Amino acid sequence: MTSARRHVRRRGVVLLDVILGALLLATGLAIVVSLSTQSLARQVEGEHRMTAAWLADELLSMVLVEGPQQLAGSSPEIWMGEGGGNGRFDEPFSDYTYELDINYIDDFQPYVVTVYVRWPNRSGMGELSVSTRISHRRGEDEEEPPREPLEPLDRDSRYFDEEGA
Repeated sequence: MTSARRHVRRRGVVLLDVILGALLLATGLAIVVSLSTQSLARQVEGEHRMTAAWLADELLSMVLVEGPQQLAGSSPEIWMGEGGGNGRFDEPFSDYTYELDINYIDDFQPYVVTVYVRWPNRSGMGELSVSTRISHRRGEDEEEPPREPLEPLDRDSRYFDEEGA
C-alpha cells in the first residue's frame, strides 16, 4: 500500500471517531439535562408538599385552640370564613384549597379530625391529607391567671454592676 492510501484510510477512521464522540457527548448532555429537569420538578413538588403540610398544621392547631366540639356544633364560617369546612387559603397561598372534616363518634371517644389540602401541579391536583384525634375538653373553663411575673424585673441589674451604677 502506498502512503496516500494509508492517509485516506486514516482520515476515514478519524472522521468516524469524531462522529462517535459527538454522539456520545450529545447523549451525555441529554441525560444531564433530563436529570436536571426531573430534579427541579421534584424540588418544586417538595416545596408544595412542605407548604401544604404547614397549612394543614395551622388548621389543626386552630381546631385544637377553638375546640372540636365548638366547631362541630357551630358553623365554622365564624373563624374559617365563607364555606366553613371548605375553602381557599388567603394570599400568598391562594393556590391551595382545604377541606376540614370533623367526625364526632361519641362522648367517650375523641373527635377524628382530617384536613385535606389541595394544590394545582403539572399532573392535575396534588393532595395532602392529615388525620388526627382531638379529645373533648372536659371540666369547666378555668380563668387564666394574669400573665405577669411574680416579682418586678430589674433589667439594669442584669447588665450593669450595682457598684458601677
